[in-house]
Amino acid sequence: MKLSLTKLCRAFGSHRALDGLSLECEATGSLVLIGPSGGGKSTLLRVLAGLERPDSGTVEINGKPLVFEELPLLQHRRRTGVVFQGFNLFPHLSALENITLPLTAVHGHPPEKAAAIGLDFLRRFQLESHAAQKPAALSGGQRQRVAIARALAIDPQFLLLDEPTSALDPVMTAEVLEAIEALRAQGRDFILATHEMGFARRVADQIAFIAEGRLVEIGPPEQLFGESAAPQTREFLARVLRY
Repeated sequence: MKLSLTKLCRAFGSHRALDGLSLECEATGSLVLIGPSGGGKSTLLRVLAGLERPDSGTVEINGKPLVFEELPLLQHRRRTGVVFQGFNLFPHLSALENITLPLTAVHGHPPEKAAAIGLDFLRRFQLESHAAQKPAALSGGQRQRVAIARALAIDPQFLLLDEPTSALDPVMTAEVLEAIEALRAQGRDFILATHEMGFARRVADQIAFIAEGRLVEIGPPEQLFGESAAPQTREFLARVLRY
């Protein structure tokens, strides 16, 4: 997937979450966003998901502009898989129903086909035996894997993941990271914001360091972790990798 962002700005009151951010990526593959909290990563993902309108600037995906009007945004959201850190599962629905609801209500699949797709994705994530359980009966890692399965079941053009392990303990974090690593092995395009530096280094084709609403640097992992030319990137990594 080709991604082109030009001078994106988004302010919330006096806080400029995105401050003229520009980025060019000819082949996204697995693009990992790193940087300090509050630096703009989540806002950028919400803009790319069509959930947040920028105040100014442009987004192009595969050479086509993302039009921030209701009908084009609705069509864009239907083609984009999104996974947030809070799972966002419907608590009153089973794991299978959480996956099938978007397929029937949004994408128009018959219930039988939606159920077959949902069971297939639960099987891929080793969750088939939990199909009838509601989110409260699942572990955090299982809930996040259901959320990833739901995002993939719609056959999205790409997947956006915003700190998908931030609320998880180390064992559950490992479960989710293994699932994301499998997506990379399958050749899925995804953009991931994370504070897991070791995982970012292992799974990324490209890493973008974002701070104060701007892109500071983008490049392959060996560049940012080994020979970064940006003092801000070096200082950040020195702090987070100290322990």
